[in-house]
Amino acid sequence: MTDFQRCQKAAQASLGLKKAIAYLEGQPMSMVHHYTTELHHLPLILVSGELRPSNAGAEHEPPLLWFSRAQRWEATATKMIHGPSGLRLLTFAEQLAAFGCVRLSLPADDPRLMSWADACKYAGIGSTARRKLEAVGRKRGGLPSDWLAIAGAVSLADVRSQRFDGSAWVDLENIGGAV
Repeated sequence: MTDFQRCQKAAQASLGLKKAIAYLEGQPMSMVHHYTTELHHLPLILVSGELRPSNAGAEHEPPLLWFSRAQRWEATATKMIHGPSGLRLLTFAEQLAAFGCVRLSLPADDPRLMSWADACKYAGIGSTARRKLEAVGRKRGGLPSDWLAIAGAVSLADVRSQRFDGSAWVDLENIGGAV
């Protein structure tokens, strides 16, 4: 077996066939991201070894795991705080300073991904509720066309894990398997 073949085999095992081919050919892979906080949520994710879906308190809906096509940050992942004049959305800089920002990424063509509309149908979210969620998301700076979901857990071995260091997304070392 040649060095190239060994490299190709290793890449296929750790990144999946499409990611391995793109990696070996030097082509960028289109990715979608699950954005979360480094200080609060990442430790729980690391302990579980997977990203787990949630229904965010909507007991009648099946849990979903949300991803975004947004490449810098998904605006709807930003936390709200109680300020002097009531609830307010943190800025990205405030979110980064207070909680840290992490993204766990999958190839955009992962067959488990559902579009926003399909995810709403799957979860039984009616058109009125969907429009309200879209309006709130847009008000916060999100784009419903960027939103995708998976109806199940995703192993950390399947994702690329990165943290924002203040100027760029950098790989996290030694978590999962597909860093």
